[in-house]
Amino acid sequence: MSPTRRDWAPLLSELTRQLEDGRVYDRDLADLAAALRTVLDAYGRRPYVRDRSVGGHSADLW
Repeated sequence: MSPTRRDWAPLLSELTRQLEDGRVYDRDLADLAAALRTVLDAYGRRPYVRDRSVGGHSADLW
């Protein structure tokens, strides 16, 4: 079963905890970084995000 839109924030919080606790192996970090870049690229392509960043109220994560 795929996560729903409401599942993503808690799942990302759990990923954060696991990274901070060292429960994600170093050998997996490069693949994880690539996946996160893909997610952020998709996030940045959303019109809402682009429109807010143009007006000086950036919704970017970085």
